[in-house]
Amino acid sequence: MMTTAPHSARGAWRAFATLLLALVLGGCAVVSKVSTGEAVVRNRVAVTVDTPWNKFERGLGHDIPTWTIEGVTVDALEFFVGIKHGEPIVATPSSSKNLQPLTFLSTMPPQDIVALYQSMITRDGSTFTLDKLEPADFLGGKGFRFEFTRVRKYDDVRQRGIAYGTVRNGELHLISYVAPRLGFFPKYVGRAEAIAKSARLKG
Repeated sequence: MMTTAPHSARGAWRAFATLLLALVLGGCAVVSKVSTGEAVVRNRVAVTVDTPWNKFERGLGHDIPTWTIEGVTVDALEFFVGIKHGEPIVATPSSSKNLQPLTFLSTMPPQDIVALYQSMITRDGSTFTLDKLEPADFLGGKGFRFEFTRVRKYDDVRQRGIAYGTVRNGELHLISYVAPRLGFFPKYVGRAEAIAKSARLKG
């Protein structure tokens, strides 16, 4: 279980949870269930699901399909599907005029894709440490896998994460999972890894 956070962190957590509830109730975040069996993400990537998940077709703050078990403020399995050369890995918020687009290029080696992902998840001021980067099979061919640590800025929670990625026909496909280092990550990372390893392209 997570340790008790300082008062300021608990306040930030409550504020974020309140915002999440407002988004859900306001219809900005549509939540549905992912049942066991085959599930298809963005009509492109099929995965095998052994245990149910909750699905946000559009993640909070971006347009990336996001699955969760405990809630998106706790754990998040994200699917970056079919990102084409010259497209941003996520859309730049219209309210953030000073942020540069995080553009994917099909010529990027794995370490540059990791750096692109790092830039995305540290836009809020969080910190990122790459723990491992290695070749791995993904989507039925050669890809890469990386592990990382993130300290989330708004509540100082230390998270761990894993991701599988590949560039196929000039498009980036990447599946990542992030959760608090204590309790939640070791509890659910096996399920996330199984989903990533089962992924295959449709058509």
